[in-house]
Amino acid sequence: MTPKQIAIVQSHLHAIKAIGKPFAKVFYARLFQLAPDLRALFNCTESNKDRKLINMLCTTVHSLENMDGLKVVAHNMGQRYSEQGVTERHYDLFIQAMLETLEMALGDEFSGDSKAAWVSLLAMLKSTLLEASNYHEIEHTAWGREVPMALVG
Repeated sequence: MTPKQIAIVQSHLHAIKAIGKPFAKVFYARLFQLAPDLRALFNCTESNKDRKLINMLCTTVHSLENMDGLKVVAHNMGQRYSEQGVTERHYDLFIQAMLETLEMALGDEFSGDSKAAWVSLLAMLKSTLLEASNYHEIEHTAWGREVPMALVG
């Protein structure tokens, strides 16, 4: 993401937090409309689910100044989501629901560069989450142990 895109996304965060609970409710209503099968993955109370979404958005947006740190967090989430059966299709539907909710919440502010900034952020998250789902632990040697670093090179 460019510095301009980061600034745009960060500037929207206050408005999103101000309407956090309704924002989350609209988002989840749309997400579950698009992908009813995802409902089963959210086994927490509705208020916890809403809070977790807003916290995830805040953490993500605040972490844009530290992309490496954000990618580590997203990588860990991606591994967990993969174990729960989340697929690329689910990420695409998440992005669609999020963009539609942002458009409703931000109104005229959500167009052109603004929309492009969010698309960029969500695409980066999707890429990192998918990469994590394809990540495999380092394989052990045939005798069941990793090779000590002192013996390598």
